[in-house]
Amino acid sequence: MNLFKLAEKLHQSLVDAGVEFTHDGYPIIPKEMILKNYPDEMIPFEHRNSCKNPQATVLTHFSNDELLYRRLRHIDKDIEICKSYMGVAGFDLSPRLGWDIEQQRFNLLINQMVNAYRAINGVKILPNFRIGDITTISSLDSFPANGLYAVGTLGCSKAYASINSTYLKTKLLYKRPDGLLVYGNLMPQYKAILYDFGIPYRVYEDFKSTCYRKRRVS
Repeated sequence: MNLFKLAEKLHQSLVDAGVEFTHDGYPIIPKEMILKNYPDEMIPFEHRNSCKNPQATVLTHFSNDELLYRRLRHIDKDIEICKSYMGVAGFDLSPRLGWDIEQQRFNLLINQMVNAYRAINGVKILPNFRIGDITTISSLDSFPANGLYAVGTLGCSKAYASINSTYLKTKLLYKRPDGLLVYGNLMPQYKAILYDFGIPYRVYEDFKSTCYRKRRVS
């Protein structure tokens, strides 16, 4: 798919809806469309039918990019699905460290425009705390200060624990979140940082681990 044409379409829709943009060009998500409460469950979009209570469930997009491209092809169709749930964690197209900085910024722009487009169409958004390298931190300006944020830890390498710790501290100082919703395992060094900063958090077991645990019990 042509992501540049998609970005142009989303941008025009947001402009037409009166959405404002940050100095760096990221759309500002309306505050009233930001989730303020913890859900009972966080479930990947592709496994949404397994949730117990949609109205207490946040759908996630902490998946590989190939699955996310599929969702971008069905962005309008997915809105009606998302509106049946408590909310959706921010879109998560990869801004991987080491990539060209413009690629990182473009993917983050797509993420934030998808979030804003869903928000203006009635979908509640749980902000995603992910950025690329530290120069992309302004992408978080799409969301208000404080509030709750989602963090996906799947695929996080221990080899990057040091730089990720530095980035986590920087983001905590930048946004001062009221709490983090962690999807996946939370490593001890990150727990220590959250404790030092006085940030409440809640860990949600990832879907694959949940299925494995249930199989072992049965």
